[in-house]
Amino acid sequence: MFISLIANSCISFTGIYFISKIVGYHTTHIYIKNALLGILSGLLGIFLITQSILVEDVVKIDFRFLILVLLGFYRLISPLFITATIISVYRFSYGVDFHSIVACIAIFMIVVAIILTYKISALEKQLFKFGITLNLLACLIAGVAIYTSAGLTEYAAYVALLVTLISFPIGILITIMNIDLYLINHRVKEYKISAETDHLTGLENRRAWEMQMKKIKERYDTCNVLILDIDHFKQINDRYGHANGDEILKQFSELLHRETRDHDIKARIGGEEFGILIPMLSQSEVIGVAERIRSSISKHAFKLLDQQVIHISVSIGIANGKSEQLHEMVHLADDCLYQAKNSGRNRTHIHGGVEYVQ
Repeated sequence: MFISLIANSCISFTGIYFISKIVGYHTTHIYIKNALLGILSGLLGIFLITQSILVEDVVKIDFRFLILVLLGFYRLISPLFITATIISVYRFSYGVDFHSIVACIAIFMIVVAIILTYKISALEKQLFKFGITLNLLACLIAGVAIYTSAGLTEYAAYVALLVTLISFPIGILITIMNIDLYLINHRVKEYKISAETDHLTGLENRRAWEMQMKKIKERYDTCNVLILDIDHFKQINDRYGHANGDEILKQFSELLHRETRDHDIKARIGGEEFGILIPMLSQSEVIGVAERIRSSISKHAFKLLDQQVIHISVSIGIANGKSEQLHEMVHLADDCLYQAKNSGRNRTHIHGGVEYVQ
């Protein structure tokens, strides 16, 4: 039995490792990812049941509950319930009896116990303690379930203790693996954000701007390009200093966030030059957005570091068209920006000759 339990635990560890790699995969399709995680984890649980050890000809022993520890560590609630449901349905396929009912109750008790640990604030940032707590709860519930299902005998206690003694160290290894993968994914995410973010304004930088244009081409049929440039920004730097110039850029970026949608792409693509990609709006709608931005900026009281208030304006060039022509549209919007500046600044100019001015 001991050798069989070790083999089962190795299968568990291997399957859990591959599932943890999927957990670390970043995607915008969160619901699909969670459903996939739940289904794959449930299938792994079924496989472990097929490899289980039969005790007293009635009790099946395996390490299916360790999968729940993995999902619980990443606080994936919907995959937890999907996995528990799939495992329970399969377990009942062997027959609805006392043993299958105890096994399924134990699975959902582990899920509930895991969710309850999320309420313990002391464990929120203590990853190792959090993982150990999840593992301990899962092992205790599984041990009690085995002891109960096997008839509350001395031999049942021995089997339950053996399963707990083997599964707990395996759970610790899974916890260590989870922490390692979590930290790696966290660092990768930080490096990615750092590489694609303008550190002064928090907007995307030019590198990210180029990458986002590729994504826009794939996801949307039409797109609008806005190129914005703060009027007379060099004079602001010369008169008030670069520190105050940086402060103006920060406040300017906050206004761009406020006046656009979350999924619109805002980037700082030059010193005082900014770009916005706005998909799936008509020409008249995007003109309205640009005018709202321009008007908001011209009316806003920008505060310098000494709390002195100044007012600035912005010139905007717009191009509208098919997403597949996005790079050409950027050049057109840039040309429109210079036309707006040459026409007196504080203007919005769109490709096609239409001009708007305060």
